Amino acid sequence: MVRLSLDLLVGASALVLASTVSLAAQAAEPPVRSVVSVKAGALDRALLSLATQTKVRILFGSDLVAGRSAPSLSGRFTAAEALARLLAGSDIEVRQTQPGVLILRPRRVPAAYVPPSGDMILAGAGAVGQTAIQSDPAAPAPNGASDETVILSEVVVGSHIRGGRNGASPVLVVGREDMDRAGYATVADALTALPQVFTGSASDDAGAANTDPTTTNGTRATGVNLRGLGADATLVLINGRRMAGAGLMADFADVSAIPMAAVERVEILLDGASAVYGSDAVGGVVNIVMRERYDGAETRMRVGGSTHGDLGQRQIGQTFGRAWASGSLLLSGEYQRRDRLRATARDYTGEADLRPYGGTDHRFNFSQPGNIMGIDPISKLLVPVYAIPAGQSGVGLKPSDFIAGTRNYQNWRAVADILPTQERGSLYLAATQDVGEHVTLNADVRYSDRRYTVFTLAPQTILTVGRNNPFFVSPTGAATHQIGYSLQNETGGLKNAGESQSRGLSFGAKVRLPADWRLDAYVLHAEEIGTNRATRQLNSAYLNEALGNLLDNPLTAFSAARDGYFNPFIGQGRNTQTVLDFVTSGYDTRRTVGRLDTVSLTADGALWRLPAGAVRLALGGQARTEHLKTIGQGFTSAVTPTVSFSRRGDRTITGLFAEARVPVFGDGFRRPGFERLELSAAVRREHYENGATSTVPKLGLVWSPVADLTAKATYGESFIAPSLGELNDPGRVSPVNVSNGSRTILTLIRYGGNKDLRPETAKSWTAGLDYAPAAYPTLRLSGTLFRTAFKNRIGQPANDNPATVLTAPDLAPFRTFISPTTNPADLALVQELLLGATAATAALYPATAYGAIADARYTNTGTFTVRGLDLNGTYGLKIGDDPLTLSGNLSWLMSYRRKISASAQAVELAGMTEYPADLRGRVSAAWTHGSLTTTASLNHVGDLHAASGQRLKAMTTADLQLQYAPRVQSGPWHGVALALSVQNLFDQDPPFYDNRVGVAYDPANYDPFGRVVALQLTKAW
Repeated sequence: MVRLSLDLLVGASALVLASTVSLAAQAAEPPVRSVVSVKAGALDRALLSLATQTKVRILFGSDLVAGRSAPSLSGRFTAAEALARLLAGSDIEVRQTQPGVLILRPRRVPAAYVPPSGDMILAGAGAVGQTAIQSDPAAPAPNGASDETVILSEVVVGSHIRGGRNGASPVLVVGREDMDRAGYATVADALTALPQVFTGSASDDAGAANTDPTTTNGTRATGVNLRGLGADATLVLINGRRMAGAGLMADFADVSAIPMAAVERVEILLDGASAVYGSDAVGGVVNIVMRERYDGAETRMRVGGSTHGDLGQRQIGQTFGRAWASGSLLLSGEYQRRDRLRATARDYTGEADLRPYGGTDHRFNFSQPGNIMGIDPISKLLVPVYAIPAGQSGVGLKPSDFIAGTRNYQNWRAVADILPTQERGSLYLAATQDVGEHVTLNADVRYSDRRYTVFTLAPQTILTVGRNNPFFVSPTGAATHQIGYSLQNETGGLKNAGESQSRGLSFGAKVRLPADWRLDAYVLHAEEIGTNRATRQLNSAYLNEALGNLLDNPLTAFSAARDGYFNPFIGQGRNTQTVLDFVTSGYDTRRTVGRLDTVSLTADGALWRLPAGAVRLALGGQARTEHLKTIGQGFTSAVTPTVSFSRRGDRTITGLFAEARVPVFGDGFRRPGFERLELSAAVRREHYENGATSTVPKLGLVWSPVADLTAKATYGESFIAPSLGELNDPGRVSPVNVSNGSRTILTLIRYGGNKDLRPETAKSWTAGLDYAPAAYPTLRLSGTLFRTAFKNRIGQPANDNPATVLTAPDLAPFRTFISPTTNPADLALVQELLLGATAATAALYPATAYGAIADARYTNTGTFTVRGLDLNGTYGLKIGDDPLTLSGNLSWLMSYRRKISASAQAVELAGMTEYPADLRGRVSAAWTHGSLTTTASLNHVGDLHAASGQRLKAMTTADLQLQYAPRVQSGPWHGVALALSVQNLFDQDPPFYDNRVGVAYDPANYDPFGRVVALQLTKAW
């Protein structure tokens, strides 16, 4: 399904990434001297202290300084002079890349060489003292950050071993400068824009656009779904530590809770990593690294919105930091609001009748005027047989007024929202402090409160009305009729409002041990509390009272004889407000609390030294306790509120892990064809309270036959433990009429958790090449082939395919045909199941009326096999004196095969609508002229195909940003960056898709934003 669009994008990427012009050297450090006082001791601590005192950034690899000592130093020095004294007699040289940035490296490394990603530790303080990562090396960052240096922390995602240099697993790094240059307002926006991320159900438009078949993302959270394997298969960490689960199942992390102002960078590991991190790390790992050492203050303000006049954005953030030689303190706060997007604000979302686009009419038979329903003699389904006439008040109708053989329709999308109003406030506090020479304490606190409001489809139902209703009239002389009716014209859409609180508190200590070992210990408490309230719902008891089907209930304040009957025969106009308020006083509330408590202990260091370097080992253990509680209250079927949902689950997981890295060839030991050869291995065993265990390994290989080229490969096994919701959801049943091909059978569908679920398991491998020529230090190219085979997926096949559950061959394990009228065992089974139903559900049909049972409970079933290719690259060059950075990121999903059950046929879904596109890519060019940086980007989604055979053409959109950042050392413009961003510059609509949910696009692969313009001001004080 990858056609001409693939050829064009790959060709453009190759052209962008193949340029070869070297970057000019930067200016020398100004001769500024500072008062320096450094104690004798470990070299890494001396460098940290020097960086803080001289307000420069010093970059070094942990292997380079491991086990080295530094003399004491006191006096007035420039940073270079002080470094020369601290490093006197060593084999370490210092290179200055630009004012305020110094890099340490072995003397024999060529001066033009810039270490690959993952090599460096940053030490620094002052106005630019925070850690920074730039994947676009030649593009200048605001406020004087490095123009060419790629910087990573001492521990990168995917390893517990410090100084993991350019490891075997593929890693993407997105820094705050990258996010700002792309114009993203939130971390969630930046992550969901990556070609390797599939939005699917884990997005804030999933509910309104009906792309969440599980209905578990009730709080409109945003998760990360790498490779389309599911948001529950991507582990999200903050500073290497887990978040509590969000959503009704508490099975994914809500990245919308993270304040952008406090984020330093995001590391994305595109490989299975359960051997390192435990459960959930199947599709990959996202590590959000927060700012730590910052000295000064920073203010961020942003306003924006769509050029259609909606999606208004307001955002303000404030950060304060203080860094000193032995510690730091940072406080960051942020407020953000984004306005709703009504369905009617876009032509392709506001009308359910898609025939003008060449599609299908998806309007409902629930309408006003309504439809009198009857049983179709062939399909046995309830269908409209008479249309209630329009243009009349519902009073004085005659039998001859009804229109036989036709039906009324309602455009149910007219009152719905596509995106909710979102409002969020968040705080982040972090502190570090050295205690003596060997211990560093750290603590952080985060809090986010996000509130949302969204309007969904209007109340609608099948009314049963009879002669007790004064408006009743029958076109056939019947005593009662069923009417398909919508209150859309009378009440508008249902209002769904809620709140999501995300909290986290951690406290840790890093202890420097002898022989370059270090102990890292922490305790963590995290919570996700989601509350949702849906109002304007129909209360069936009240509705039946207002229809006259029930006598006036003395427990209610309503009297139909006094206050009026509900009139379902209205052709235009509305019922009285008193009647409407009474029948739509129903509501449903749910509150879900997910908690996580963790204790972790890790030690890492060198075992012994080989000629190529130290063999390093990490050992550790963790214990975490997970808690999930949901309580729901409903007021939709009785005169008093009832408990509509109740669930509770707790468990404790313990784990032990080990990880080793062995340099066979490397800096100190090279041979022809073996510039570098490094082996890595990890294993983890987790034990669950119920007795289940999972043991998974991971192996890695890094080989550089020549200095410029590196080959990488990994193999690993991963797993996902069943969520507490999947284990503990209460059992319930629901009657549904389902077609059996020739007739309709009343089917009792079972829902609920399953205590016998097994972990989902996966086997993954990656194989890649990195090209980083020393002659062109700003050129980086990489390609990675990947494959993940996922089995024992936990799902609800019968729930996902209710229309075919009685007929599809692959759903045979989930259906049972019964005959309660002739088989006492079948009758007893139905009666037992109905004991778990609500009184209203149990009373709908006699037990003998059921002909089948469908099992829609959670079960281990199905497989996914994902295979593809990632291409990434950056190149920095100069046009005259102006730096230009070119970058590209492309993900080609070659295969995405799914089996919904063991007996099913595998189905290829790559490039199919509602599943991940088989080709996604983004290429960018950032050009700086003086204080102005212009960044242009192209975003591409390949063509898609629908199950009906419809082809959706490929779509390419353009983004543009102009950033003004004066390079001055003082005055009101010092530390200022002003950016104007335009996303979807040409305001392109998504390609048409005849979507069964009545929107004319595929929400799983496109967004309905249109052109969005934003202005952001950043000021460092």
